[in-house]
Parts: sequence; structure tokens; C-alpha cells
Amino acid sequence: MTKLIGQRFGLVVVVPLLWAGCSGAAAQPKPPDRASQAPLIIEEVLRYQVHQFASKGGEAEAFCVAVREDTVLVDPSPAMMARLNSKQLQPQSKCTATKTLIAGPIEWSRDDEVRVRGGYLRATEGETRLAYRVVRESGRWECLGPIISWDPL
Repeated sequence: MTKLIGQRFGLVVVVPLLWAGCSGAAAQPKPPDRASQAPLIIEEVLRYQVHQFASKGGEAEAFCVAVREDTVLVDPSPAMMARLNSKQLQPQSKCTATKTLIAGPIEWSRDDEVRVRGGYLRATEGETRLAYRVVRESGRWECLGPIISWDPL
């Protein structure tokens, strides 16, 4: 009888300890802070737009760049402009080009995937609005391109 009680006690103690140790909860990486990731995501969309809307071949054309915050267009931060490191891009408030690339706002799908609203504003033709899919792979954000959806009308 004492042997049976000892075996049951061992199961009651050992099984929960094994289960807790194998649950893997502590092994999950902490997701990045969304607010600190937002500038990197916007920057990646602007880079993609430069390649998407630039004239094919020939000399590099100038673009104004802006970030949409709610309904207001603002200049990208000086830090973002430095990371973009392109002579063909100028903040919207200091730019004389006739084409403006717009990125934002961000809609979070998951900690490693977002949808970013974007725009291409031409002085003579108005704004073309698109949404871009951006994912985090190998520790960095990558814009996979515009989201193509079917709209019956």
C-alpha cells in the first residue's frame, strides 16, 4: 500500500513539472515594439514606391515624400530621410518636384505583418492610392508589393 501511494505521489509531482518545463512559453521571442517599428516600415514602403513609380531607364527623377498621419501629410523625420539616403527624394515641405510618394498609415495584421496605405500624387493627375503588404523576415521589414484585390465594381 505504501508503495502504491509513493508512486501516485511521484506522478502527481513529476507530471506537472514535466508539463511546465515542456510548454515552451518562455522560448517564444518577444515581439518588437510596434511604435519603434513604424518608421522602418514606412521607410521600406517609400523605397518600394521609388522603384515602382520611377521612369524605367534614363536619369533618376526627383520625388517628394510624405507620411500620412490620420488625414494630414507630414514630412518624414530627418532620421528617416538620412536612412533613405537618396538625392532623388526630398521632404514634401521642401520639394519642388511634381510627384509625391506617400506612405501611411499602418494597419497591423500580426507582429510580423502589416498593410500600409500608400499613394502616388501627381500634380496634374491627382492621387493613386494603393495598399502594400510588408512582412518582417530575418529581423528586417520587407515590402512585398501592392496588394491586388478583386473589386467587382
